[in-house]
Amino acid sequence: MKTEVILHSGIYRFKWPYLTGHLVPNDAGEVTVYNCDVEMRVGQDEDLQEGKLVTIIITSYSPPGVQNRIEHIATKIRLAFFDYIFHEHHYEKPIVPEESIRWIEQHLFSKGSSPGDTSHDQSLEVTMQWDAKKHAYYSPAWKNAPIIYN
Repeated sequence: MKTEVILHSGIYRFKWPYLTGHLVPNDAGEVTVYNCDVEMRVGQDEDLQEGKLVTIIITSYSPPGVQNRIEHIATKIRLAFFDYIFHEHHYEKPIVPEESIRWIEQHLFSKGSSPGDTSHDQSLEVTMQWDAKKHAYYSPAWKNAPIIYN
């Protein structure tokens, strides 16, 4: 029996905090907490035509970027938002099929730490496995994708 996915279409934009593996305090005793921009494109026509219910674009503007933390950031976003947007309860079997979710990781250093220099900008589509028992993504894999400026 196929379950119909109920969703709240729209574009959701927000900042998301993350930590890197470098948790050493500076001289003031503070540990840097980084932020990335997130844009969740839910139920948009261009995505639906490609079989995607949601495209999630995670963008960093300066090193160290999000590449080494992408599965952790993706997990937290899914747990924080999918229950409300898709009426998906993470403690039950997920109703949003993984093939309907597109994750895009962008590094737009030309708009942050290296203004105007687009040579280090990149956009990657990320595929990951979802562990329904642990409620977590794992095994990210990347392939080039067109840059989507948000």
